[in-house]
Amino acid sequence: MESSHRKHEERSLLMHRLVAERLRRSPREVVCFALDNLQRWRLKGVDCDDFAVWERLLQSSPERILQTIEGEDEEAVRLRQSSPFAGLVPEDDRRRILATIP
Repeated sequence: MESSHRKHEERSLLMHRLVAERLRRSPREVVCFALDNLQRWRLKGVDCDDFAVWERLLQSSPERILQTIEGEDEEAVRLRQSSPFAGLVPEDDRRRILATIP
C-alpha cells in the first residue's frame, strides 16, 4: 500500500508541472506571483528556512527554477512542501490531480 506521504509528493509534482508550463510561458508573471506570496506570508507571521531558499531561487534563471519545481531529488521534494506557487494552479486542474491520485 502506498503511503499518504508519497501520494502527497506525487500530487505536488503534478501541480508543479502545471506551474512549470506557466513559468515557461510567462516567467516574470510567475516569479512575481511567488515573490508576492512569500512577502504576504511573512507579513502574516508565517516563515520557514525554505522561504529564503525560494527567494534566492526565484532571483535566478527560469531554468534553475524549473529544475527545482520539476525535480525529483530530495531538495526539490522538500522545497515543494513550502512552495510559493500556492494559488497559481487553477482549481479545476487541482481537483483533477487530487481525483487522479486519491
